[in-house]
Amino acid sequence: MAALLAGCTASGPAVREWEETGGPYAQNISAVIPDNRIPGTVYASLEGGAIAVSTSDGRSWGPGAPVPGGPEIRQLLQDPESPARLFAATDAGAFLSPDRAKSWSPLHVGPAGTGVRVIAIDPWNPAVMYAGTDGSGLYKSPDSGRTWTGIDSSADLALGSSDVYDVGIDVSKPDRIFAAVSPYGIIRSTNGGATWEGLTPDVPGTGPRVSRVLVGTDGTLLYGTTSGSIMKSTNGGSSWSPSRTGREFDGILSFTAVPGNPGTVIAGTEQGIIVSSDFGSRWGGAAGNLPAIPTRVSPAGAGAPGTIFAFGSGIGVRASGDNGETWRDADMKLEGSSVGVLASSPDGSRLFAAAGDACMTYSEKRAGVWSDAGPGITGGAIRSISADPSLPGVLYATTAGGVFISGNNAASWQPAPRSVEISPFLYEAHPSIRTRFFMAGDQGIFVSTDRGRTWLQSRPLGTRWIIHSLTFSPKNAGTIIAASRTSAVIISSDGGFTWEQSHYGIPGDRVEAVTLDDDDPGVFYAYLPDGQCFRSLNSGLEWNRYNPPWKPSANVRIASDPRSPSSVVALVDGRHVYYSPSGGGTWFKIFDADLHARAVSLCWNSSTLTLYAGAGDRGVFRLPLGDRIREILGE
Repeated sequence: MAALLAGCTASGPAVREWEETGGPYAQNISAVIPDNRIPGTVYASLEGGAIAVSTSDGRSWGPGAPVPGGPEIRQLLQDPESPARLFAATDAGAFLSPDRAKSWSPLHVGPAGTGVRVIAIDPWNPAVMYAGTDGSGLYKSPDSGRTWTGIDSSADLALGSSDVYDVGIDVSKPDRIFAAVSPYGIIRSTNGGATWEGLTPDVPGTGPRVSRVLVGTDGTLLYGTTSGSIMKSTNGGSSWSPSRTGREFDGILSFTAVPGNPGTVIAGTEQGIIVSSDFGSRWGGAAGNLPAIPTRVSPAGAGAPGTIFAFGSGIGVRASGDNGETWRDADMKLEGSSVGVLASSPDGSRLFAAAGDACMTYSEKRAGVWSDAGPGITGGAIRSISADPSLPGVLYATTAGGVFISGNNAASWQPAPRSVEISPFLYEAHPSIRTRFFMAGDQGIFVSTDRGRTWLQSRPLGTRWIIHSLTFSPKNAGTIIAASRTSAVIISSDGGFTWEQSHYGIPGDRVEAVTLDDDDPGVFYAYLPDGQCFRSLNSGLEWNRYNPPWKPSANVRIASDPRSPSSVVALVDGRHVYYSPSGGGTWFKIFDADLHARAVSLCWNSSTLTLYAGAGDRGVFRLPLGDRIREILGE
């Protein structure tokens, strides 16, 4: 143990504060609504039921009362007649705030635990409300949400077991209601929900579903789908005509009608916002300066013209006071960003952060500034990011939809050509064999010898090892060690063509990280999720417990530099920072630096000796360790 603590001074480690990077802010915003009576007041929902309130049109934010139980908030809605009343539709039910988000109480829609996706209020009689649920169909309340009754009154439609994604009420005929329902598409009631009929028999029960419906002031209808197509009806839904052709990964996320401009509609899509000036007959790109990435748009707030807000992973929250012609930042210090993946450029000049389906960039040369996410990544949340070790500016990202390549430091992305169908968790270039690439997913490990143009499945064939990181030996290009959450450690000695499981002596099958000794190429260290460390002295043939200088029960996050696998940092219990130049053979306690948040991800760059942490719901923080490391090592 003495060797492990070598280098610590008698007075103990220094105390430092993590430095804010200035973002990325507001990446986990699920709903934004401006107040319909008080200009400048805005409400936003974050992760875990949190609510933020702005009284300055999004220029600054403060906390509102959280929704009890920390649910996922799908929608915020304001009562048009009693504006102090706010409603939240969540995956744990519906909630009411009687005092503009100062407090919340549950509304009992359906059986306990029924998720609510959408709430609609009758504009002529606000006591009448409708709620669309997860798998329990539609509910109606006649008394401002105090009581609810299920609607299942169609002989042809099994509404009581359907998923309801949106509800629209015809302002000119409030008894006429439309709902986007799976598996039926658009349904209509002409008698306040007493009976219903299907309007879209051509919508398939499987595949792309109807996600949004919008009812114009004259009864004109639009609906959008998860494939991005938009249909329009001018006769109450009796017939439909296409106004936009769908394409993969371009689903419709929101519809917003612009007050005072009855023909203008702004749609949020998975590839940015689009605008129509003739209520959906034709669509074009927005004139503003928003990137082409998944974006939702709020209704307009009070005033003329009212401010509208665009929000989503990769842009945070933006505000427009001119119906989308121009946009400004509206998320300063608005939290709500859990960065799940971090990676740095080899020289440490740039940091890349993935929050959901967006990859944003931080430059060390522009402190406090994050660049918007570049367009082109589709397929859901980003699973991994890696930098090409030999081509500056080239990055690789993976999602469930495949692999994406950027040649301009994440400013834009394009799908990578692939000869195998795989949903990858990892895509990485070999640091010393420039043409060798690796890709891994549920189907196993694949290797390419021509920079990803063609692929071979690694041997033994049919073995579906699921790995999440690769460690390359700097002394032997053929030695590659993979950390797995299902098979402990997997090792290749022939450059990735053949792999063997290595777990003798390691309890369980889950390993978070593998590092290498800086001197002996046969010494490996494996770190488990509970902070335990195991060492192999014979290139992974067997492993033995090796005690690091923290308690076995500690909460430990390990970060190593892929370009220098012996340079390792450990963040223990969110505040104690340790450094090892030898893969874990010797540890030095560097700082006590409390992150004051849950560390979701870590990134360590051994060139700049800087540690980055993605903090739960609070963006990214940085901690320079260079001066302290050089002091301890006597450099």
